[in-house]
Amino acid sequence: MGKATLRKLGEQIKLIVCDLDGTLLDSRKQISAANLAAIEKARQKGLVVTICTGRVPQMLLAYSRRLCIRGPIAAANGAVVFDAWKGKILYKNSINREAALPLLQFCKKKGMDYAALAAKRSYFSNNSVRIQRFEQYNDIAKAENLPPVPLAFFDNDHKTALSDDIYKILIYELMEGQQKSALAFLKENNGLDWTSSEKGLLDISARGVSKGGAVRRIAAILGIPMRQVCVFGDYCNDISMMEHAGLSIAMGNAHEDVKKAAHAVTSGNDQDGVALGIYEYIL
Repeated sequence: MGKATLRKLGEQIKLIVCDLDGTLLDSRKQISAANLAAIEKARQKGLVVTICTGRVPQMLLAYSRRLCIRGPIAAANGAVVFDAWKGKILYKNSINREAALPLLQFCKKKGMDYAALAAKRSYFSNNSVRIQRFEQYNDIAKAENLPPVPLAFFDNDHKTALSDDIYKILIYELMEGQQKSALAFLKENNGLDWTSSEKGLLDISARGVSKGGAVRRIAAILGIPMRQVCVFGDYCNDISMMEHAGLSIAMGNAHEDVKKAAHAVTSGNDQDGVALGIYEYIL
């Protein structure tokens, strides 16, 4: 598809939805000044800008405030749609206890690095490396006088986590073969869906959860048809948002499958790719 055709699609856009990690955020987990400026110019033109991310709501406050988002946001790969400004949950699809417990027990038995990201706090295995990402966000939140994400380790029977409202279970591959083993277990135990938000990471959700579904839900809330929606993404969990969007843009650092699914490819997340995509195709 040529640039002229893409710009014609861009002229129709009323809603821009961005993934965070690997997309709107650079390698330091910051939003660049150039990306912020492009988003502000899009808003001045009357466009709505929001985010759809694998992160849970507690890990979004710093970014939603920086972006001045006053409408719906999608978190946990679409398991939650909420209004951060009003502090109101608009939609949620949590993992039920009957589906979660066997998976958590399996992960523990296999010595995996796993986590349950829930409404009240995020729970981790004692060997977790992944917890460092949450601690990194908490450092960012602390610097801005914002509340941190509450973190805890699983108890022996996962009872505390199971009493919470689990939005997503993460499995991070510490040793080769663990992801393959986890996938085999998931395929034999129905009731859950899964995707991946980065290499070596499995994102497991309740049946029917997807970023694509979340974007459609946000567009419906705002009364904007999908042909007037532009999405930016970089990894496999972003493909479902690209399938029905009027304009889909992959990052230069994106997984090859994402680039194939997108209408266009911009520069990388460390080169202000979102800003360049907005200027090139929408503004």
